[in-house]
Amino acid sequence: MGTGVPTAPIIAAAVCIVASCVYFLQSRRHKRPSAVDLSTFQLEDITKAMDSEMCVVGTFPGNPDKVLLVLQKQKFGRGDALRLIRSMTLRRMHENDVYSNHIGVLSGDNDALRVTMIYPATAAHIAKHSEQSFYMAEETAAIYNNITLPYIESIPSAKIQWVYNILDGTSEAEKIILDDSDPTHGFVLLPDTKWSAPYHVESLYCLAIVRDRSIRSVRDLRAPHVPMLESLRAKGLAVIREKYGVAASSVRCFVHYQPSYYHFHVHFTHVKVACGISVGKAILIQDILHNLSMHSDYYVHAQRLLRPCDAVVSRRVGAARRALPSARPAQRTCVVSGRFLDAVA
Repeated sequence: MGTGVPTAPIIAAAVCIVASCVYFLQSRRHKRPSAVDLSTFQLEDITKAMDSEMCVVGTFPGNPDKVLLVLQKQKFGRGDALRLIRSMTLRRMHENDVYSNHIGVLSGDNDALRVTMIYPATAAHIAKHSEQSFYMAEETAAIYNNITLPYIESIPSAKIQWVYNILDGTSEAEKIILDDSDPTHGFVLLPDTKWSAPYHVESLYCLAIVRDRSIRSVRDLRAPHVPMLESLRAKGLAVIREKYGVAASSVRCFVHYQPSYYHFHVHFTHVKVACGISVGKAILIQDILHNLSMHSDYYVHAQRLLRPCDAVVSRRVGAARRALPSARPAQRTCVVSGRFLDAVA
C-alpha cells in the first residue's frame, strides 16, 4: 500500500473546485461585480453622442454578447466646487471681449461619469439608445385597436420580468421607499435609475409601479381606476415629502404614452427636472383624473401619440392610416421617433 495522500479527499476537493468555477462563470452572466474593468472593452459603434450623454456598443474578448454602455455626466455637487476647479486645466476655444469659452480637462476622480451597463444587450436595447430623428404623428382609437394593441399583446412577458421582480420583492427590494400590497390599488415606489445622486433633491426622480397587471398603459384606464390613481398620487407625494423634504408643489406626477414598457407606472420628478416631460408624451396625473371624471372611457376614444417600437409596426400603422377613411392627417401636436417615418408618409 502507498503512503501518499488519500485520493478520495483529493477527488472530492477537485469536484468542489470545478463546481465552484462553473457556478462562478454562470453567475457572471447575470450578476454585476461591484467594480468592472473596461480596459479590454472592444468598441464597435457609437450610437449616440450628445452634450451630456454618450452611448456605445461593443464586446468583451471571448464573448460575442453585445455590451451597451450609457455614459452620463454626473451632477455637480456644491461641496465639490473648489476641488473641481483646482483640479481643472482650461484649454481656450474662443474669446470675445470679456467672454471666453474653454474645454476643462479634469484630473483624478473628478472626471467620474455615471455609467449604465446593459449586458447582454439586444437589438431593441441598442435601438432605444441610438440617435433618432423625430416626426409629428397621431394615434386614433382605430389605429390603437388594430395596430398598437396587437403589437402590445405580442410582446413576451419576459420583456418586463424585471418589473415583476420588483413587485415580487426579488429585486431592488432595498431601494423601495413605499410598498402598498393591496392587489387592486397597491403599488411600489422607488428611486428611478435616472436619479444618480439621491442627495440632490432637485434631481428627484421616482417611479411608482402598480400591482394591477391588467393595466398596461393609459389606454386601459377607466373611471373605476380613479381611487387607485388618487391613492398612488397622495401616498407617493407624502412619502417623498417625508423622506426627501420635497413639497408636493415641487413634484411633477405624470405618465408617458407611449410608455417605454407596457406595465402601468407613474413618474414622480422634481419640477426642475426636464427629462421626459415633452408635449405629446407626458400626461399629468391631474389631467388623467379630470378626463376620467368627465368620461369613464375617455382614453378608449382619445387620439394620442403613437410611438411604435420598430419599422415593421411603422409600416403597418401607415397602411392602417391609409385604409381608414375617417383618419385625419397627423396633427402637429406630438413627437415620435424616426421609426414612424413610414407611417406618416
